[in-house]
Amino acid sequence: MSTAKVSTAKSKRPARVPRPSPRLKNGLLWLLSLAALAGLLYSVYGLEVGSGLRVGEPSPETYRAPVAASLPDPLLTEAERQVARAQVEPIYTADPDLRRMVVNAVSSAGLPAEVQDLVIVRYRQPEGVTREDRAALIEEAVRASPPERQREVRLLLERTLVPSSVENVALTEAARAAASAGVQAVGRDLAAGEIIVRENEPLSAEQLAVLGSLGLYSAQADADARRLRTLLACALLGALLSLPLHYAPRQLVRLSLEQFAFLVLLSLVVLAAQRLLFLASPYFLVVALVPILVSVLVSELAGIVWTLWLAAVLALLAPTSPLFTLLLALTGGLAASLLARRFRSRSTLLVAGAGAALASSLAYLLLFLLLGGGFGLATLSTVLLLLGGGLLAGFVALGLLPLAESAFDFITEFRLVELSSPSSPLLQKLLLEAPGTYQHSLIISNLVEQAVANIGGNALLARVGALYHDVGKLKRPQFFVENQFSGVNPHDQLSPHLSYLIITSHVREGVELLREYKLPRAIEPFVTEHHGTTVLAYFYKRALEDSDRLDELNFRYPGPRPRSKESAVLMLADAVESASRTLSEPSQGSIRALIDRLIETRLQDGQLAESPLNFRDLETIANTFERMLAAILHRRITYPSSEEIQSLKRAGETRAGDSKRNPAALPS
Repeated sequence: MSTAKVSTAKSKRPARVPRPSPRLKNGLLWLLSLAALAGLLYSVYGLEVGSGLRVGEPSPETYRAPVAASLPDPLLTEAERQVARAQVEPIYTADPDLRRMVVNAVSSAGLPAEVQDLVIVRYRQPEGVTREDRAALIEEAVRASPPERQREVRLLLERTLVPSSVENVALTEAARAAASAGVQAVGRDLAAGEIIVRENEPLSAEQLAVLGSLGLYSAQADADARRLRTLLACALLGALLSLPLHYAPRQLVRLSLEQFAFLVLLSLVVLAAQRLLFLASPYFLVVALVPILVSVLVSELAGIVWTLWLAAVLALLAPTSPLFTLLLALTGGLAASLLARRFRSRSTLLVAGAGAALASSLAYLLLFLLLGGGFGLATLSTVLLLLGGGLLAGFVALGLLPLAESAFDFITEFRLVELSSPSSPLLQKLLLEAPGTYQHSLIISNLVEQAVANIGGNALLARVGALYHDVGKLKRPQFFVENQFSGVNPHDQLSPHLSYLIITSHVREGVELLREYKLPRAIEPFVTEHHGTTVLAYFYKRALEDSDRLDELNFRYPGPRPRSKESAVLMLADAVESASRTLSEPSQGSIRALIDRLIETRLQDGQLAESPLNFRDLETIANTFERMLAAILHRRITYPSSEEIQSLKRAGETRAGDSKRNPAALPS
């Protein structure tokens, strides 16, 4: 029974869907970039592929008839058909309205009956009465009239009769088309090997028709072949241009695949938008948007390299003046990359956009003057377009930066500066609810920032990580000694094992708080690694007092051990700052001895085994800690109280009064 229940429970578990590997994701991203670049290139070079042979253009080679053949001559055949059409006379038909008007007029004119019948019968014929027929009809009607009325009949008919026959265009054209279709095709005999057209000879329509009839050339097949060759060339060029994107993740190791994919997709979208903008003007360049964001989100060097790649692609997409486009994109992108990180303010992005606009405008003017151009309205409009494109890139970058930071967890100097401010919500909460921990974190942040800067690490990231490394203590601040202002230690009433669980839980709870307040994931290692897998010596000692057999692993932090310079320096600074509070005589020698002892302890315990620190770094860190802690813990003179000063003043006044009354008492 129990076995059946277990198997049923197992069968109800949802199957785990295997997640694609990073290599597969990177491959898919590369294929996407290849397809996008190939499509953009084909939109420039593949949509205007025409025929290779055109009437009036020179033939690329000499064409000969492969076999003897009798081929229709379309020009001669068309000439015969034109003759057949010309031989067809116009076809006339009676106008019903004119016929009705004439018949009514004749019926009411009082003409003799025989004349009236003759005229009406003639006008009712399908072909009608032409101008020539009208004259003959009048003469015939006059002869058929009595002699005494012939003059009267002539006058009435000349005034009443009008031609009713008009040319029927539709019937005439149909007859001529039938005559043309009845003409047999005129043939042309070609001998085997006979030259149809010589190389460099202008092609005629007749020669093209003969080539098509013999299967030597097909305009549609030639256009399809040209399109296929262009597509293959674009695909190969797209693969070549996308290779840097395929290998870039190996160099940008600190970026996640999602972050790198964001930068690649952003680049492709900007290139597609720039391709559309080229349809309006080749000088409205917004491509500086990408170098600005890459420089801010990654590094200046990455922004410069990205600029070189973008400029090369953009020059291939430019419909006209690719050299101008290449130089303008290079100057604008390089200026944007170099300016984007100059200040620790988000408004720097606008400065970078303006710098890109000015640099590209200046480059255009210099090139224009170098090529002998003159200033005019067209030059001014081009400069305005370049300025507008750069400024627009800065504004769009400013709008996209928060999205990149929040959605893709990019860590920027701007965001780090904001997080290091005391007005940050989580730091405010730490200051109000655990002020001792806040002060401890503040001192640690100064130590860590200076030490990391001296060994070439990310000092600003290290400072922010140090400020937040103990935020987990907010859950139970009274259980940590720096917040026990009343002198009561709740651990005195708890077992060492329970105290261990409470103390070590601040690591896990710190990570939860960071995620609750949506802080960057880059800060989490400072929370999880700042204790590594060290032993809580105080509680382990208490536990040993109660039990002789106790595994040390039960009183170690869960880790992991520090894996970066910044988190390793934080571990050392945390240990040194806490231990320095116990020094009764904080001289420079005692401080240095404490620092060396704690660093040696961490080395012996293997806590620095996974960090990239070397012995030179450790010496630099120790020197920095020594200098800063000596400044913090320096000896201070004891200032006298106001009561002591007043007592000394009264004693002085008493001695002065005694000397006046007894001068002999003055010392000789």
